[in-house]
Amino acid sequence: MQELHLLWWALLLGLAQACPEPCDCGEKYGFQIADCAYRDLESVPPGFRANVTTLSLSANRLPGLPEGAFREVPLLQSLWLAHNEIRTVAAGALASLSHLKSLDLSHNLISDFAWSDLHNLSALQLLKMDSNELTFIPRDAFRSLRALRSLQLNHNRLHTLAEGTFTPLTALSHLQINDNPFD
Repeated sequence: MQELHLLWWALLLGLAQACPEPCDCGEKYGFQIADCAYRDLESVPPGFRANVTTLSLSANRLPGLPEGAFREVPLLQSLWLAHNEIRTVAAGALASLSHLKSLDLSHNLISDFAWSDLHNLSALQLLKMDSNELTFIPRDAFRSLRALRSLQLNHNRLHTLAEGTFTPLTALSHLQINDNPFD
């Protein structure tokens, strides 16, 4: 029975130290970091520790983010997804990330984005969505982002913005919307 108990603890310890292949995981400056950048990934790998606070999936070949893509890392504060092939961010892909402070989705092909997911990201301070294929932003897209300080929407395909789109962003100090084909 004691051997079974030890095996159980060893299994739990192994799961607690999980890091999916081919990522590198570790602690730096008190943050739990998972670095999966430049790994030629086509999907978000499963098996991250629940206490990961920084996740880099930049410079891969991710085509989209499905619902629940980051459910197993609810404590994420920084999520880097730049330079992928993301076209669609499905509803529920980001909704579980209530602690998220930095989100980089720049340099993708995003034309379909679940704007309602932003309503759960009230801690967000940096949102980079530049260099995508966005054509429309709902008027209430940013209504819950009162902590947002920097918003980058340049180099998209935005033709118009509804009056008041940025009104809820009371902490905003940096806004980039240049290089859009505004009417």
